[in-house]
Amino acid sequence: MTEPISRLQKYSAPALEKGLDILELLSLRPGVALTHADIAKGIGRSKNEIFRMMVVLEERGYIRRGEGDVFFLTPKLGELGGVRNPTGQMIDIARPLMAQLSQKIEQSNHLWVIEDSKMRVGAAASAAGSYSLALSEGVQAPVFGSSAGACFLAGLPDADARLQKLATMDEFVAAGAYAPFDQDVEDCARMDVCVLSHAENAGIVEVSAPLWTKGRTKVVGALSVPMIRSGDRPNEIGAVVAALKETTEAIRAKLVLLAVFEEVI
Repeated sequence: MTEPISRLQKYSAPALEKGLDILELLSLRPGVALTHADIAKGIGRSKNEIFRMMVVLEERGYIRRGEGDVFFLTPKLGELGGVRNPTGQMIDIARPLMAQLSQKIEQSNHLWVIEDSKMRVGAAASAAGSYSLALSEGVQAPVFGSSAGACFLAGLPDADARLQKLATMDEFVAAGAYAPFDQDVEDCARMDVCVLSHAENAGIVEVSAPLWTKGRTKVVGALSVPMIRSGDRPNEIGAVVAALKETTEAIRAKLVLLAVFEEVI
């Protein structure tokens, strides 16, 4: 007599099962680094069987890669079970789109946020390109003089409001010294992109685009691509600007769809 097929057998989802197996294995070894081979062995699969799932879990922020190609579980699963603030939700939404952007342009990109009166990297997506420049998450930078900073200031109505914002972040700039930068801010507000040389290294160009809330009432993030200046690739910045704008618009569309930041709209 044939045994009845269980509900699990009837509605199996092999790819999902592999992903859950990976997460459950890593959760049983908190703080312990496991290689790709260790994980495959631990869940009774081959490295090839789990390769694509490992890539997806890493891009979606559930696992992270450490030095020596070892993997750790991130706090994301626990965070999903709790209440996420709007900035945290934006970062979660942006990560997969940032990963796609880095692959497309072969450059690293960073999502800058402002929290506790400091501008910092909230999320980073690295790339394997020869000219890729990467920053670690949590790195801070001044608003004044940077293209990411110009994006945030672009959400304010005038130079006085922008100078006041800088002062609240302990960046005290004289009106005369600020005036040339305000033109960059105005251009950013009009064109939704800012291209500036790095304040400390003229050989690096930073291309940034603001992330607006619904109705363009507030800038809640700035997506940036740092690039090495090169006369050998004259059209590269234009291609990066186009891809960057496409990505910020995709992130913004999801923020609006999910009503993130509704309380500040």
